[in-house]
Amino acid sequence: MRRAVAADADAMAALERIAFPHPWSRAQLVAELALPPALALVTHDADGALAGYVLFRRTLDEAELLRLAVTRERQRRGVATALVARGLDELRSFGCATAFLEVRADNVPAIRFYESDNWQLTGRRPRYYPDGSDALLYRRPLCLDAPRSGQSTPRM
Repeated sequence: MRRAVAADADAMAALERIAFPHPWSRAQLVAELALPPALALVTHDADGALAGYVLFRRTLDEAELLRLAVTRERQRRGVATALVARGLDELRSFGCATAFLEVRADNVPAIRFYESDNWQLTGRRPRYYPDGSDALLYRRPLCLDAPRSGQSTPRM
């Protein structure tokens, strides 16, 4: 896993077209990667093919998870979990205290993933997407002492 660079945009755009009903273009991805507050991570298969990526944008002490995509072959193998965990760790190092995201209300697998990773539902944006679908809003505190998904809180 490593930071994404502009040279990754072609592979990221190809994955966008498979993963999202409204994919970002290569140009949009390149523009986002060039922004100083952007944090994008990519991971590859053993053969060098893109397995997945995550894209965040920082603003002061907050961050937004903008995009998360994993190839169908690598889904449910911990790729998304690893990408998000590493991204959240890096965001903490930048001083971010909270992360946010929007997800389609009908994207049940993504909702399950985020909720299992301690993201908390905070609201709904009616008719947010171009096709009229609602977006669900999630928030995740990034406190350094917060337990990660799957970890129990130590008893005192």
